[in-house]
Amino acid sequence: MAKFTLESGVAVLGGDGRQVLVAEAMLAMAPWVKTLGLTGLPVLPRLLPAADLKEALYGAQVVILPISGADARGLVKTSDPTVEIKIDPEFFTLIESNALLVTGMFPSHLKQMAAERGVRVCEYADHDAIAIPNAIPTAEGAIQLMMEKTPYTVNGAACLILGFGRVARALASRLQALGAKVTVAARNPQQLAAAADLGYKPVPLDHLDRAVTQADVVFNTIPALVLTAPLLALMSPENLIIDLASAPGGVDFEAAKRYQITAILALGLPGKVAPRTAGQILATNLPGLIKQELSRLHEEK
Repeated sequence: MAKFTLESGVAVLGGDGRQVLVAEAMLAMAPWVKTLGLTGLPVLPRLLPAADLKEALYGAQVVILPISGADARGLVKTSDPTVEIKIDPEFFTLIESNALLVTGMFPSHLKQMAAERGVRVCEYADHDAIAIPNAIPTAEGAIQLMMEKTPYTVNGAACLILGFGRVARALASRLQALGAKVTVAARNPQQLAAAADLGYKPVPLDHLDRAVTQADVVFNTIPALVLTAPLLALMSPENLIIDLASAPGGVDFEAAKRYQITAILALGLPGKVAPRTAGQILATNLPGLIKQELSRLHEEK
């Protein structure tokens, strides 16, 4: 089978060490890769740091943003503090009209802008090939945070996990292996049954009032407001909350502050605690996903 190659180049915008590995991987299928707002790049043929956004986007068939995408204001995280990258109407006047925009997640209003320009958006954060292995460094980073922020061991600690998806499952098994007493709160009866089968204490999500009072540490993985002010009022200032959900998280952080509860929105843990591993996950899987998406675009024409 012939190696898949792009007709034009790739722009890799923003990011951290993970995106460096992605940029290197894309050299295998693109004639050139331009970067902007990304530091720590090796000196390689066809890997070209751009001076500005116009130069980075010119001629790019594929544009790759970090897994975090852009925030509500359209700002993209960069490792170069001197560079600001913003996804806005001006951005879409610079990007090629038939380009593929690849990112982990993207706000709906920016997807609408992309659609109006004819730009296809490929979101990969929930793709199993990336999300499942990415859950491991997230779980390890959450446990590291717990160890740093608490005066006691994981062994014997009462840990409450909200949700029972990929990250929650990876976290629960590791906490249990370290001797923690693990409780899982979920809305889905099947998830609760699975949690009980694995040796965790199951609690329906609408019965959190008692569960939060019995926990030392609460880990949230649900991307919706679940730890409300009334629930936080039941907790102690000695409690620790680690929110692993995507921004803005699932905690009323203002209320947590009023009740003097330490609540941490722990975003981007894979890139912080295991950037090489997390980068390899992306570098291994993104080229194939991009190839599939471009094939679909070609078939639609």
